[in-house]
Amino acid sequence: MSLAVGLLTSGCVHLALFASLGSSWHGPVSLRKPTLFGISGGLTIWSIVWLMTQLRPKKNDRLLANSIAVGLFIEVALITLQFWRGLASHFNHTTPIDAVVELSMLGLILYVTAAICYLTFRTFQLRTIEPAMALAIRGGMLLLALSCGLGILTTVLGEVSVAAGGSSELWGVAGVLKFPHGVALHAIQLLPVVAWLARCTAVAHPVRIVQSTIVSQILFLIYAIWQTGLGRDRFDWDAISGSILGGAVLFGIYPAFALFFGCLNCLGRKS
Repeated sequence: MSLAVGLLTSGCVHLALFASLGSSWHGPVSLRKPTLFGISGGLTIWSIVWLMTQLRPKKNDRLLANSIAVGLFIEVALITLQFWRGLASHFNHTTPIDAVVELSMLGLILYVTAAICYLTFRTFQLRTIEPAMALAIRGGMLLLALSCGLGILTTVLGEVSVAAGGSSELWGVAGVLKFPHGVALHAIQLLPVVAWLARCTAVAHPVRIVQSTIVSQILFLIYAIWQTGLGRDRFDWDAISGSILGGAVLFGIYPAFALFFGCLNCLGRKS
């Protein structure tokens, strides 16, 4: 957990620097990278540590969890190091040192992705927990594994684009390559929180609430893939992508309202 705290602290410090300095949020060398990777990596480590308590234990679980945490920590540390050197952390082969840094990050993320896929398989061997939480864990880990795979694909497509003289961040005219990778990356935090709130507020049909949230996340992911694949900006939707996005919003509204009114009823009972 100390590595998770370290990454979260680093991300928040860089966010505070961004707020105070007013520097650019975009570009290959910006405070965005150490901020987002720090916070995202910290949350992911925290979620993996919590997940291990929900799985049926195996002999090398502690080693596995520690190796994932160390891998993510080193990856984010390398990204942060490159920022403070004033250099791009991704798609940067300018010097042998930069090439080694990028290859190291790629190797680390390949290992972490493989480990996450293995843990996703093991979520079908959970301890005895309530159905809504079990569904949330499985759905969250499946979306996390898929998001990691899309992140690797993003790297490959970015390299192809750069080799062709294009941008490492865009696909086609305006498709944002990192959009599909990030849109459902934190479902492993969102879905268990939804299941926990459903339990705490004693709302009716908690499994349906989690199911609706999962469908919403999947539709958001399909929307992101559609937009990027067609080379369109995230907000430049057509009839098809607009319908997909509308469906994602509608499926997200049901659990949001159910949990909101559940919280109100809970507070009313306590008062």
